[in-house]
Amino acid sequence: MELILVFAIASLALIFAAYVARLVLHAPEGEPDIVRVAGQLRVAAETFVRQQATTVGAVAAVLGGAIFLSYGLLQKTGQNQPVSSLETGVWLTASFALGVLGSLTASFLTTRVGARAALHAASGAKKSIDQALQISVRGASISALSLGALSLIGTAGLFAAVFAYRGGFGADPAPALRLVPQIPALIMGFPLGAVFAGLLSTLSGGSFGTAADIGSDLAGKENGLAEDDAQNPAALADLAGDLVGGGAGRAAGLFAASATENVAAMFAGALLFRNNASVVSAVGVMLFPLVARAFGLLASAFGVMVVRTDDREDPLHALARGLYVTTVLHAVGLMGLSKWLLGPTWWLFFGASMVGSIATIVLLFVAQYFTEQRYGPVRELAEMSRGGPTLTLLRGGALGLDSMLPYVIVLSFAAVGAFELGRRSGLADGGLFGLAACAAGMLGASGYVLSADGFGPIVDGAGGIVQMTVARERPDVRGRTLVLDAAGNTIKTWSKGFAAAGAALTALLLLPAFLDAARARVPTGEATVRKVIALRVDRAEVIVAALAGVLLVAWIAARCIGSAVRSARRVADEARRQMRARPSGAATDHEAVIEMLARAALRQMIWPAVVIVAAPVTLGVALRFAKVEGYSLLPSDAVAAFLLAATTVGVLSSLLLAHAGGAWDNAKKYIATGAHGGRYLVDELGGRAENPTYAAAIVGDTVGDVLKDVVCPVIHLLVQLLPLLALIFLPFFA
Repeated sequence: MELILVFAIASLALIFAAYVARLVLHAPEGEPDIVRVAGQLRVAAETFVRQQATTVGAVAAVLGGAIFLSYGLLQKTGQNQPVSSLETGVWLTASFALGVLGSLTASFLTTRVGARAALHAASGAKKSIDQALQISVRGASISALSLGALSLIGTAGLFAAVFAYRGGFGADPAPALRLVPQIPALIMGFPLGAVFAGLLSTLSGGSFGTAADIGSDLAGKENGLAEDDAQNPAALADLAGDLVGGGAGRAAGLFAASATENVAAMFAGALLFRNNASVVSAVGVMLFPLVARAFGLLASAFGVMVVRTDDREDPLHALARGLYVTTVLHAVGLMGLSKWLLGPTWWLFFGASMVGSIATIVLLFVAQYFTEQRYGPVRELAEMSRGGPTLTLLRGGALGLDSMLPYVIVLSFAAVGAFELGRRSGLADGGLFGLAACAAGMLGASGYVLSADGFGPIVDGAGGIVQMTVARERPDVRGRTLVLDAAGNTIKTWSKGFAAAGAALTALLLLPAFLDAARARVPTGEATVRKVIALRVDRAEVIVAALAGVLLVAWIAARCIGSAVRSARRVADEARRQMRARPSGAATDHEAVIEMLARAALRQMIWPAVVIVAAPVTLGVALRFAKVEGYSLLPSDAVAAFLLAATTVGVLSSLLLAHAGGAWDNAKKYIATGAHGGRYLVDELGGRAENPTYAAAIVGDTVGDVLKDVVCPVIHLLVQLLPLLALIFLPFFA
């Protein structure tokens, strides 16, 4: 029944997405110039995504082959392993391939829809803010709801496939029912494939988008052009970068996060069933997160449709209203679902899920305070820009550090509160399942969050199209897109904080699953060790492993920044070359910039991905060969310390980067509206010169783009990828 409900609701979400697509794609397109530029943008973005898919697929095939060969070489079935190593390898490899395919589909679908929605949003902005807002949010919801449905169908479909293969739908389902708690370990290749492909897409797409943005800014400033001016050689690459980096890359990442959180919650349900005789249905508790996510898709569909505003209301209020509707409707569904599937103490787990839902709303308020133009932090940052770029950078960094505190407080209260509610159920591992319920409540709004997050790149693309076409004759149209762009920037910051919270909760669920699996492999002679899931910190190897986890996050951040900076330098050089050649009759060659960026972005993503995959596995295997006497858990404990340190540093640093970057971006936009002299200063004779305050804010915005749009999303995926790798390769070092 649970599986049927998941498939039915996911199918409804796909039907609704098709209906919204019809509404969006039949909106007016506008003048021929707008259609022409939008067509160039679509071709550039889709061409890069196709090249990206080919490269990502090739790299992912190597990891998939390694998983299959590794399990094929084991060729044994242990006492506590009802499934042979070879069969495990087959399921893991097949699910891994589906996860990769789903992530690549997310990138391509979001790019294709986003490019077309940007065209219609640009035309809608000529009429009103409300028209552009509705088109942008609904356009983003097409891919958001479709990807959420595909993630559910993929996870539930794999669960059903394993269950059916073991005879679960036959005359004697008992063997399959006994295997149900093992199914998450067989299908966790699905989230691994999704996260790995999402990581590669985010690395390459983020590098492409940010390098194009920086290069376009530099080229425009040197030649007195706006960054989106049609005469700027990097302008088209900048617009395409918004779609492939901010849109497609984020969609792949959120699809991966959805798959990971589903399987992580299933692990918690398996532990609850295994350790409590009173829990009679493993299927019910393990499929609870999937059904909860399905109800979240329905609630998100209603939330998207209530987003509307006028030229007087702040667009953020309309977006927040959609979140409130989504949260209330999802809460109603969760109440009935908890009572149906979770037994006599259902109300405690329902309370834990409500803690997660409330935390999602509070995190929106925090993001608004630190990044919205009408609050003190952004206005103070704009004021600091009057003193030059040094003060801008310092104050923005301090603001990012300040923002970590309320986020950590909210997340800590949510995690501790949900754990305590689950613990009060009296069930063994009830606290861990309380965290799973909290994640279900928080992530039930993920369909709406992805819609709101995708709204930003679509509006950004629409603004660029307007700037390249009708902005001179219709500055009011450009003004509307700037208002929406500022709202989109705040929403993107919120969604990054939401993703960080989801990554932290996922790690809290996967780490106990990893430690439990490691202790299940301890020799029977170490009975005391087998009973205690605890992490020893009295060994130098464990401490060094924790330091290695911190180092990996720092190293990946450095690689992301370095890749973006090197590519941006190439863009600026190419733009200078073209601008020097233009007086002799040379035309602007946008394609040369795009092709150069694509090659660099795809080449630079491979080495970081190899290091990320190799790090936890190499650490565990090396310590296994060390063979420490009397401490067979040293490899797994060291890897657990590595995971814990990387998660802690990754979540905190991503919050810092997201809020500092969002504040720098909106401080620049706030000054552009006329604050502190505006973008240009006008002398007595009417001459215009660039305002030094605005120039300082641009420096902060440029630095922030690299941090929030490249480093931050990559760290979120890194935090989710590491525990999945550790779980899959656990047999080789434990």
